[in-house]
Amino acid sequence: TVEPCKGEFHIDVLKNGRIVKTISDHNMVVDVGRIRLAELAAGTKANQHITQIGLGSGSETEDASDISLTNQTLLPLSGVTVTGRDVRFDFFVDTDQANGLQVHEFGLFCADNTMFSHRVRSGVIEKENDIQLKGYWILHF
Repeated sequence: TVEPCKGEFHIDVLKNGRIVKTISDHNMVVDVGRIRLAELAAGTKANQHITQIGLGSGSETEDASDISLTNQTLLPLSGVTVTGRDVRFDFFVDTDQANGLQVHEFGLFCADNTMFSHRVRSGVIEKENDIQLKGYWILHF
């Protein structure tokens, strides 16, 4: 039996440049993400790898059938590192991005905006112009 792809989600919330909260959690690789893995392995979806972090305001529990976030904002990743069977996606949301969004959910998205992974948090991050989000998402294969 092959275990499903798993992941970790880590984020620091900074206010005026100082860490005010650190969050560590897990994530769900959604069905369209698993399909994308199969397509990448088969070579049928060249150049459609994970390139973006998504922020959204939805608060319903994530489901394998999810394909987008509520009030979705997509931003480019700041870095990607592969170590053995793990891949780490770094991201940074600056003070001038996604302001006014009540962030409940996060996602990893491919270059064509296909959602790969999804995490809905119970709490909310009020994204304002004095808030930065710095974090990383690790997928274990």
